[in-house]
Amino acid sequence: MKNDLKKAVIICFSGTGNTLFLASLIKDRLEKESLYEAEIYSIESNKEIIDLTIYDLIIFSYPVYAFNTPIIFDKYLKKIKLFKNKKYYILKQSGEPLALNNSSSRYIKRKLRKNKITLNGEYHFLFPYNIHFRYSGELVKELYEASLKLLDIFIYDLKNNITSKIKSNPFIYLNSLIFKIQRLGGPINSNFYKIDYNKCVKCNKCMNNCPTNNIVKINDKYKFQNKCIMCMRCSFFCPKNAISIGMLENWKVNGEYDYNKIINDDNIKGNFLKNHQKGFYGFFKKYFKDLDDKYNQYFKK
Repeated sequence: MKNDLKKAVIICFSGTGNTLFLASLIKDRLEKESLYEAEIYSIESNKEIIDLTIYDLIIFSYPVYAFNTPIIFDKYLKKIKLFKNKKYYILKQSGEPLALNNSSSRYIKRKLRKNKITLNGEYHFLFPYNIHFRYSGELVKELYEASLKLLDIFIYDLKNNITSKIKSNPFIYLNSLIFKIQRLGGPINSNFYKIDYNKCVKCNKCMNNCPTNNIVKINDKYKFQNKCIMCMRCSFFCPKNAISIGMLENWKVNGEYDYNKIINDDNIKGNFLKNHQKGFYGFFKKYFKDLDDKYNQYFKK
């Protein structure tokens, strides 16, 4: 790494690892292209406030929660002091390509505008669900390969000072405001979380890894408090699948996605969506077409 490289920081929150994986891809590309010396700053509760004065490029990266930024992300941004004459980008991710996700960054944009700072670009990546239902290895690989294309586009835009915007409208904006009620759902639903102590091995993984310190141990029993943000980290990574997530139990996904294994397994073909284009998966068609059109415009002239 050259000492004279400009510095970049990727400020991210990651519930179950998707956004952190995306941040690592961004970091690797920025450094591989010798554009920036990059670091990842992962938000957790009570994390110290980062000093942005030493960075030239600031990237905000987060998982979309009910068409909004996670509340832990907004709370942290409120404390950050922004500075002019720096480049700001948003690279967010969600499990589906719905246009309803387009207004999720409105708080970040409002904070930038308030400081008279221009957003240089926003990009929406797709990664597998950690709730609702589990994505197959074929779809995970397909989304990963699409993410590499979008990352190529981001790097091209960055090099050529091209501003990329995500379109929104009053309906999408209103939808995001309505679904902000999800932030109340976490503390309420947390009261219904239960531990199956016939399965639980009391490894403390759920308690130690909770980003909001929502889980405490009292009399050798785990207690869920009212600070849950529904990141699903506790139930997703529970090695014994011993955590019931209350009213959302039928949507629970347990067990992390092994990206390296999936990506490097030649027996897993990244062609799931070619054979599934109806119902829910039909929403992916436009996203992939728009991505391919932009990619071909840049790289297949």
